[in-house]
Amino acid sequence: MKSSLLSRILRVLTITTLAAMLLPRPVLAQTNGLTYTVRAGDYLSSIAADFHTTVTRLLLVNNIPDPNVLAAGTVLTIPGFEDVQGEVIPVTLPAFESVETFNQRTRVPDWLMNRINFITNPDSLYAGQTYYVIYKDELPQVEAPITAGLSDLEFAARQNMNPFLASEFNNLSAPWELLPNDTLLLPADQVSTAVTPIPSLSSLNISPTPLRQGKTTEILATGFGNATLNGTLGGYTLHFFPTTDGSQVALQGIERMREPGLLPLVITLTAPDGAAFTIQHNLRLRQQDYGTDVPFEVADEYIDPAVTEPELKQVFEITSLAPPERLWDKFVSPSFYADQYTSTFGRLRSYNGSAYTYFHAGLDFVGSPMDPAYAAANGTVVFAGPLTVRGNAVIISHGWGVYSGYWHLSRIDVAVGDYVEAGRKIGMVGATGRVTGPHLHFEMIVGDVQVDPTDWLDNKYNSY
Repeated sequence: MKSSLLSRILRVLTITTLAAMLLPRPVLAQTNGLTYTVRAGDYLSSIAADFHTTVTRLLLVNNIPDPNVLAAGTVLTIPGFEDVQGEVIPVTLPAFESVETFNQRTRVPDWLMNRINFITNPDSLYAGQTYYVIYKDELPQVEAPITAGLSDLEFAARQNMNPFLASEFNNLSAPWELLPNDTLLLPADQVSTAVTPIPSLSSLNISPTPLRQGKTTEILATGFGNATLNGTLGGYTLHFFPTTDGSQVALQGIERMREPGLLPLVITLTAPDGAAFTIQHNLRLRQQDYGTDVPFEVADEYIDPAVTEPELKQVFEITSLAPPERLWDKFVSPSFYADQYTSTFGRLRSYNGSAYTYFHAGLDFVGSPMDPAYAAANGTVVFAGPLTVRGNAVIISHGWGVYSGYWHLSRIDVAVGDYVEAGRKIGMVGATGRVTGPHLHFEMIVGDVQVDPTDWLDNKYNSY
């Protein structure tokens, strides 16, 4: 009797336990860990991709019943970061300071920032990319760039502070770990006067971002005090010139056939006493699709490297200088037929059955030997004469390393040294050089690189 009752009780307990195990359990959201506040335009798929998780995990961890309803302002817990406390915020990496300085300002260790952003190679970072940070309450702090040749003791003396304070506040093991071109942050309440040998840039605006093949890159710097600026972009020397608002600007072309990827940008500020501070960043270069032309058949001499390469070198030697005076105020069409092209910039080309390894370096305007060619902007003629591939050619310098070229003319009406204004007739359209018929080839060269002329004819670079 007792054994029968006990047996029934055990069976009931077993069934109850199994039923409880099989019933679905509600998933509890984490109360601690890394959080992210949804912004307008966010999708669960993009959030999951940024934090190397899945949409399913986000749904389960956050008890989201409908994945298609994600309201801005919703606070999500990010799985995989249960040991991290704080809210993660997306920002854009600036071009005017290093990632280390950017991280130091938030008082969050580099290793944690790398973990949040899944960074295995810091050199893969580039200015303008989205970067996630955890903001904590910032201490009042001031920036102090470390210039080349400045020892730790000299730096401390200039700041009127204990030499160990900088290393302690910046998580350095010792003062001698201060390195040139680092930017240190110092506690404002312990530094009586921030005496820096050189000011920090307050902004460095780069357009377009990302960079584009065949486009003109504009680099606008502000907040550099009395320092002078120079630098390089992708191996090309940058020439900075003053603007009307006290900023400085450099214009540099990006080659049409440059491989997409990361291009190094190096900016050096030099104080009147010779103290120098260098900033280095990567900029992302994206591919630009300009289309493809039909195959061309031309005389073999026009594609012979023994002919084409010396001529191109000659053109680039002429356009390598960057005179400091800006002569242009606006650009106008060099042709009477302003919007009628037979070919546009950047189109890939094949000559005599070759692969499409060539590209068209300008705009081809329709025309005949009866039509004039006009100067596109104010400038000085720096070349006027015959070339093999380009035929009768004129090159005009507009200052700041900006040049315009006019190829295949039947007649040249200007000479080297002439100052011309926008709209002045400089010659007549023709069919000289490597052509299949009469037309005006118009070219823009900026920073010794051929660029898309349409941006200049649209007057995108007149506000200086």
